[in-house]
Amino acid sequence: MQLSRVLFCGLLAAVALLPACAGKRSTRDELGAKEAAASATPLSDYSAPLDLREFDVAETEDGYRGVFLKLSRLPTSVVSSSQSDPPRIIVDIQGPTGTESPEEVFPAGDTMVTHVAVSRSVGWLRVILDLQGNEKPEFGVYPMADWVVVRIKPGNIERRPWAHRAS
Repeated sequence: MQLSRVLFCGLLAAVALLPACAGKRSTRDELGAKEAAASATPLSDYSAPLDLREFDVAETEDGYRGVFLKLSRLPTSVVSSSQSDPPRIIVDIQGPTGTESPEEVFPAGDTMVTHVAVSRSVGWLRVILDLQGNEKPEFGVYPMADWVVVRIKPGNIERRPWAHRAS
């Protein structure tokens, strides 16, 4: 009985010390968390207007495209649609925008995504991805904090019969 009481008290003491030990970090952080914390977005930037800071189009070995949209702040919501003639993907990002602006068009430097157009209206940022070809491809839009990723499937990839989804 006495031994179990001593073990129980020792266990309680160890559990009480765990948070204090876990909170200590070495002076040299191996993963670079100190640099990330120093460059993290300060809370004052969350009052900044929603805007597109930069974009990048990346191609995978299979021909898929990833369009990475870096935003100036967290959006309220992200909605997407597409058009066929001409083929394009439209991403509407909701959030507090600054002033309204007409559409600005930038070259995307890619064989599938030819141009990226950006316009701002009250409460919305619209990004239009102009696509090469005659058909609109399959795509997915994935908001991730202050990034939005558009994944585009190339038109020349054949579906495998066992991979079809039921409609």
